Amino acid sequence: MLLRKTKQELAIPIRANDTAHAQAQAEDICRALEGARFELSYGESDVTPLAELFTKLAGNDFTHGQCWLWGGSFCNNVPCVYVFGKRLYIRNVILKYLDIPKDDAIAKPSCSCKACINPYHTAYTSKSKKNQKLGAGDDQLLLAFLGQGISVTQIAKALKVHRSTIYRKLKDERFCSRSPSN
Repeated sequence: MLLRKTKQELAIPIRANDTAHAQAQAEDICRALEGARFELSYGESDVTPLAELFTKLAGNDFTHGQCWLWGGSFCNNVPCVYVFGKRLYIRNVILKYLDIPKDDAIAKPSCSCKACINPYHTAYTSKSKKNQKLGAGDDQLLLAFLGQGISVTQIAKALKVHRSTIYRKLKDERFCSRSPSN
């Protein structure tokens, strides 16, 4: 398969059961790698970690119990690939390949292995809630505790977070501007 975007080209070997499968797989790869168009042709090509990933995705060749480690590039200990002069993170490429609309999502491994790219081992968090330690219910508890005059240290202990998290939450304008009835 030859993937194109503007004047740039990328050759990716794919394996398919028939022509329709090859066409569908090429469309998924084009969407995942943000390509403009593609061409299918027959021939031999070197297998790259990216090609191996797409082959496994096309065959749904993953299991829940086993990690699958990325054999390509990493940036800040996160699996990535460089395509058309742009860095793409592999877990997000997988989301796009599978056509899962997660525009506001950050994909992270749910297992302890940062190199794992098994789709079954991926957890999603919202970009707007990145590194958020308190949920909406905790916000309501925090307001209730504050209304009762409980100290920040005691609130932090009750919510099982560091007191600096409580102080940050109290300084958050959106949080402070809400009324306790919300």
